[in-house]
Amino acid sequence: MAAYPTLAGLALGGMLSPLGAGAFAAPIAANLKAAHIETPINNSDLTSYDVFADVTYALTDRFEVSGGVRYTRDDKTTGFASSVQSRSVLGALLALQSGAIPPDQMAPFLSTMANPAYLNIPANLFPLFGLTAQPTTNNGDFSYFDSKDDGVTWRLTARYALSDSANIYANYARGRRPEVISASAPAAPGGAARFTPVAAETVDSYEIGAKAALLGRRLRVDGAVFLYNYDNFQTTVQQGTLFVTTNAGEAKSYGFEGQANFTVSSNLDLFATYAFNHSRFENGLYEGNHFRLSPDHAASFGAIWRLPVAGGAIEVQPTYTWQSKVFFDDDNDIPALQKGHFVPDLIQDEYQDAYGLLNLRIRYAPASQNWGVEAFGENILDEKYIKDAGNTGDALGMPTFIAGRPASYGLVFKLKL
Repeated sequence: MAAYPTLAGLALGGMLSPLGAGAFAAPIAANLKAAHIETPINNSDLTSYDVFADVTYALTDRFEVSGGVRYTRDDKTTGFASSVQSRSVLGALLALQSGAIPPDQMAPFLSTMANPAYLNIPANLFPLFGLTAQPTTNNGDFSYFDSKDDGVTWRLTARYALSDSANIYANYARGRRPEVISASAPAAPGGAARFTPVAAETVDSYEIGAKAALLGRRLRVDGAVFLYNYDNFQTTVQQGTLFVTTNAGEAKSYGFEGQANFTVSSNLDLFATYAFNHSRFENGLYEGNHFRLSPDHAASFGAIWRLPVAGGAIEVQPTYTWQSKVFFDDDNDIPALQKGHFVPDLIQDEYQDAYGLLNLRIRYAPASQNWGVEAFGENILDEKYIKDAGNTGDALGMPTFIAGRPASYGLVFKLKL
C-alpha cells in the first residue's frame, strides 16, 4: 500500500470517514511503510519423567491378555517476547477500529498518526503498535511461566484364537496429550506476555476386531469397530492474526475399518479397504463440527495381475482410492466462527468435496536378475482436488490453497547391488 499512496488514501478514507475523520486519511497513508518487521519469540525448557510397565500373560493356549501402565510428569518453563522494528500504522488503526481508543482521545490519536514524524515518535509518547503481535515491555522483554503437569495412561488387551486361522481381540486404552501453555503477545503495546494453561487432553479408546484367513488362506479379512471419547480436546483458534491453542471441550469418534485380500489365482490378487469414521465435536466452541482432515468414508480397490513372459514377468497394478468430503480446519470454515479474525472470513469455501484417484503401475522383473523397470501413472484421470487450505495466509484474508497432484507419469529403473 505504501507504493500506491492514492489507493492507500482512498482505502483509509473508507475506514475513517464513517468516524468523521476522513481528512486524516491522506497524511496517515503517507506514513505507511514499504515493509514492517515484527519478531515474536516463543521458547520452552522441558524436563520430562516417565515410568512404565507392561506385561503379557497366556491364560490358555488360545487366550492371551496383556496390559501396561505409564506415569508421565512434565516440568516446563515457557517464555515469550515480541518486538517491532518500528510501530505499525495499520496496527494503530486496528486499535482505533476495535474501540480500544476512547472517543474523546480519537482526534489527538489520529493527529499524531498523521504527523510526518509518526514513525520516529518515542515509545513513551505514543505506543509502539504491532500488527500481528503487540510488543512486550521495553519492546522485547521476555516473560516466563512455570508449569508442572502429570498423568497416568494405560492399556488393556485381550486376544482369543478361534482357530489356527482366525482370532478376535478387544482393546481398551487411555491416551493423554500433556497440558499446553498457550503463550501470546500482550493485549496492548508495552505489556507483559499472556500465558493461558490449556488442560491436558485425554482420550478413552475402545476397539473390538477380528482377523481370519479363509478358503485355504486364499482370502484374508480383518475388521474392527472403534470408539474414541475425547475430553479437553486441544485445537488451534485464530485470534486476530495469531494462532493459539485452546480447549474445544468434548469430542467423539466412532466407526469401522476393514480390509480384504483375495488370491483369485497364482497370477491375480484382488484387495479392498473401507473405513467409516464419524468424528465430531460434542460441545464447546466447535459443537457439531467435523474433525479436520477426517472424511466420514474412505475406500480403496486394487488388483495385482502377474503375466509370465519369456525371461521374467510383467506385473500390472491398478488402484483406485476414494474419500468423502473433508474440512481443513476444526472450525470447518464457518463464517460465524471466524468473526475474531484479522480479516473475517465471510464464505465457507475451504473444504474438499468427495473425490477419487485412479493410479496404475506396470512392472517388468526379469527372472534371476538384480534389476527391474516400472512405468507409473498417478491420478491418470486428472482429478482436480486440493490437499489443504487456509494456513497462515488465512489470518490475512488470503487463504493458501494447495492443489493436489495432477495427472503425472514416469519411468523407474531399479538396480539391486
